[in-house]
Amino acid sequence: MLSDEERLTVVNVVASTRVAEELDLPDIAIQLNCEYEPEQFPGVVYRVKEPKLAILMFRSGRAVCTGGKNRANIHTGIEMMTKDLNAAGIETWDLKDVEIEVQNMVATYSLFYPEEYAGVAKMDDNNTRVIDTADGGIRAATDEEVKAMGSDDEDPRIRGIREGEPLAALPRKLNLNTLTFHLPFDKVEYEPEQFPGLIYRLDYPKVVCLIFGSGKMVITGARHKDEILEAVQFIQDELADLL
Repeated sequence: MLSDEERLTVVNVVASTRVAEELDLPDIAIQLNCEYEPEQFPGVVYRVKEPKLAILMFRSGRAVCTGGKNRANIHTGIEMMTKDLNAAGIETWDLKDVEIEVQNMVATYSLFYPEEYAGVAKMDDNNTRVIDTADGGIRAATDEEVKAMGSDDEDPRIRGIREGEPLAALPRKLNLNTLTFHLPFDKVEYEPEQFPGLIYRLDYPKVVCLIFGSGKMVITGARHKDEILEAVQFIQDELADLL
């Protein structure tokens, strides 16, 4: 069974920095062929193809980088930007003097039943995708395997879970109405007519979790990956009583 860290996917890292005392945005837009529409947005949009990033530069010399999957992506993007600025004759501070601060990390995570869970499926469920294993058991199909369905690479082994089959180590479905009453009422928002997920605000770590009936979660507001993992463990502990 995969660990929490292996099941976690960081989908966006937002970081800010300052690279100069002041930046001439119209000149940058021309020299680097960047997007700049001051009537709509006060910054220049500098794009990096690999890793795929967008860096917003402002007159104050500040820059906000978004789209990274980790800190290394952010550092690579800022380095590429400053090199391009310098090559165009636009002065920036030396990279070793530039401090980069992560402002927000967004990650996705899927809840699974524990390996020792003894419960079984109460009905056939085609939404829980499994694969038969050589030892006669079943395992959860990965997101990549499920995404391949309908393509030339479709895996014929993938099927829905059947009534009576064990749920251990499989994706965990949630009843959000029940969860609403189980979690601290002042930390939870759930209005399915407006948004299909339950919003759970944690005090420590200070993050916001969007929890869906499929067992998928989106965690935002963290500045370090450890905070996301801590939030995942906290929610798993909260949900243990509902097994």
